[in-house]
Amino acid sequence: MVKLLVLGSSCLVSTEKNRPTHLVCIGRRHGLLIDCGVSPRGRLEDLGIGRDAIDDIFITHFHPDHVAGLPLFLMELCMRKRSKPVRIHAGKSVISRIRRMMEMYRWRKLPAQFPIVYRPVEYRRRTRVLSNDEFRVHSSPVRHVVPAMGVRVDFLEDGRSFVYSADTEPSANLVELAGSAGLLIHEATGKGAGHSSAGQAASIARDAKVGKLLLIHTDPYADRKALLKQARAVFSGEVEIAVDRMEIEW
Repeated sequence: MVKLLVLGSSCLVSTEKNRPTHLVCIGRRHGLLIDCGVSPRGRLEDLGIGRDAIDDIFITHFHPDHVAGLPLFLMELCMRKRSKPVRIHAGKSVISRIRRMMEMYRWRKLPAQFPIVYRPVEYRRRTRVLSNDEFRVHSSPVRHVVPAMGVRVDFLEDGRSFVYSADTEPSANLVELAGSAGLLIHEATGKGAGHSSAGQAASIARDAKVGKLLLIHTDPYADRKALLKQARAVFSGEVEIAVDRMEIEW
């Protein structure tokens, strides 16, 4: 049975209770991590997810609340004696910067090593990013202040699907990517350059005809009732607001 868990639900301004937004999807044989603004290792272990569970990491864009924790996570796995490879999927420029970060931290000086495989992702509509015996993953470029991508994961076993928006203004590419998905996980930082309000997220959910909307990447000090009211005024389906450590059902 596939598990989809919110490890963090906050925007850039986070708290002890609300970490920067990142998600984990754990199948029978494969595990996916989406974004890594803080190292998820401790929280994964608290949730019973072991050292070797994550096979593929998707970094949606190069902003600190989405990538700053990645070097620490990789180095922690090294110190925990992981040996199996990790694949990192991101835009070409993002991968170049991740490589430089790892070099600055002198990653190769650590006493134990495991392979890191970098997989550049083209910013094109509906790009195939990953395919294995459990998941199909596609991405599309979205509208942020730096190059960014949304991610769609389809489960082969039961036909379910979810789409994660990353940071974005309302995007036609995202509507197409999310078409008829069971779940849309969309940021609701607030209307502005590179971001969306709860109402705008709901309009994407409505236009894509998704089954459920989960608002994420929210301001931890925002009025949650007001966010839900905005979204429910636009989208007639189920709406929730993500919280840290929640297991998502849809």
